Amino acid sequence: MAKPPPPAKSPKPPGGRTRMRTLDILIVVIGFLGIIGYNRLSIARLQRSLPNANNLIVGEWKSKYGNEHLIFRPDKTVSLIVVQAPAPATTTDGQQPDAKAPEAASNGGGETPLMAPPVEGKYQLTEGGKIYIQLTNGKKYSTLIQPANKNRFDLIDSFTEGVTTYERQPTGAPPPEPKSSKG
Repeated sequence: MAKPPPPAKSPKPPGGRTRMRTLDILIVVIGFLGIIGYNRLSIARLQRSLPNANNLIVGEWKSKYGNEHLIFRPDKTVSLIVVQAPAPATTTDGQQPDAKAPEAASNGGGETPLMAPPVEGKYQLTEGGKIYIQLTNGKKYSTLIQPANKNRFDLIDSFTEGVTTYERQPTGAPPPEPKSSKG
């Protein structure tokens, strides 16, 4: 009968640990820092690719079917201006003018709409383009600015759930100046 082969080197006893060398520790630390750096670069690239809702909202907006103007400023303040229709013109004897008078007034008769004092407030932007508006008169609104339709938004009143559509006004036109109702 043949002799059995000599046994191979015996494995380490179960209670013993292999010792980590300095090079092993250095590789683990560099790998960990590399993963953190790669994630940070990915987050920065994602932030640059998302639209900045603040740039989308700043400016003047006019309600589509009403007489309200919202003015959003970069410092996170907002003004709500309500334009009131001018009172109908009366003649010196207190009678209503004839049908030609409104036409004359609209053709440069000097009649300008009156405005109520603006209601100030603040707005807050959240991720995804959601905007919350808090006015000083206690009213709260919310809206969502979408990059695909950045010249229009629907403003939702938080108390009544009523919706008002607003459209962006051209940037070259200055906001209307408030005119007092005192004659």
